Amino acid sequence: MKLYRDDSNEARAEAFDENGLLACFLESDVQCEKDVAIELLQYLEQKQGERIGNAYKVIFDETHVHISELEGKMESRTYGRNHFFQAVEAWMVFISD
Repeated sequence: MKLYRDDSNEARAEAFDENGLLACFLESDVQCEKDVAIELLQYLEQKQGERIGNAYKVIFDETHVHISELEGKMESRTYGRNHFFQAVEAWMVFISD
């Protein structure tokens, strides 16, 4: 996943593989809000929960994180908890710079 700032200095995430939905989720629902990222990590610790954001619904269970668009054409995806954790952590570091 590529994390970068566009010409307007907006935080962007880009991926053209299975991480495409995750990149879109970080960019649109987490944005530059560290507290949202922290909340997501807390759901991971609890090993359960659901978060509905601007454009995505995320469901946490003991082994996976499921992301689906509230409206749209992208197919829902399931990620391993560790994979999701690493992506959110990388995003937090990126938006902190």
